[in-house]
Amino acid sequence: MYDEIASMARHIAPRRGTGLAGVVGDLAQPVMVVGSAVPVGQLEVMFRRPDVACVAVQDDAGSDAVGLVTRAGLAAALTGRLGYGRAVLERRPAASVTDWSPLVVDPGTPVSQVATQAMARAGARRYDDVLVRGPFWGSATTADVMRSLVSALADRSTHDPHTRLPTRAATWQSLAHRCDLVRGGRTRVVLVLLDVRGMTALNAAHGHDAGDVVLAELAGRLTAALPRGCEAGRVDGDRFAVLATLPALDDVDAAASADALRQHVVSHLVEPSGQVAPAVWPALHSAVVWSVAGAADADELVSGAEQRLRRAGSPLAAAS
Repeated sequence: MYDEIASMARHIAPRRGTGLAGVVGDLAQPVMVVGSAVPVGQLEVMFRRPDVACVAVQDDAGSDAVGLVTRAGLAAALTGRLGYGRAVLERRPAASVTDWSPLVVDPGTPVSQVATQAMARAGARRYDDVLVRGPFWGSATTADVMRSLVSALADRSTHDPHTRLPTRAATWQSLAHRCDLVRGGRTRVVLVLLDVRGMTALNAAHGHDAGDVVLAELAGRLTAALPRGCEAGRVDGDRFAVLATLPALDDVDAAASADALRQHVVSHLVEPSGQVAPAVWPALHSAVVWSVAGAADADELVSGAEQRLRRAGSPLAAAS
């Protein structure tokens, strides 16, 4: 089940590549607006453009009413029950084929709320576009609203909301995937664990908000420091992981490359941030493990890295 959610998070995304939409204004596109007296025949001409999915209609009588004409709704009206719809309606005003009770929302309305309202409509109107009011009217398709909602839910299940890094489950799933990919070849999988020490004392002395700032800062720096092809995740409250795949190297060079990655990552995290006082900047313990060439087991790598991390943080190791 989790693999399906992780796959969804990777492959489902809102159209136009704008990222996850929190509010419907992020999804809205400009919509044509016509007066209610415009002949239906002119509406039909507008819908000949393939990019026009709906048209907003303003009441020419002076009221604030705004309606909606959809492509499917106009086609049904023009067909008519006996096939005479076009002949009857062509010269009639657009008001005669307009839905005067569309779903109209403000651009700041959360996508989740819009999706709930859209699905609460009657069956015939459930999938009509949503009108978004503002200085200029816009519209959002119900398909885009639902796609954005599903993307947000999938993203929330696979990413830590505070650091925006993949969660523990997502990270270990990615590690297992890398292990599958190296089997039978000469490449190796590398796992770096980073343990942030002193967060309990930091939270006690400066509050959890300060601790959250530090963790978010560390996550941002970690992401920025990752070499190409690497990925990072938050695998515990105070612990991060970095995953990498090494090219074909002998054992000596593989060990050197794995430790070079660990040192590279740590070097970007140890110095206090300009936005965080040096006195509250935590210490970091790190450990790295790597697989043999052509074979890797995710559980063994995690277990080995945790053992090395415990040794790295022990008083004996710190004194040596």
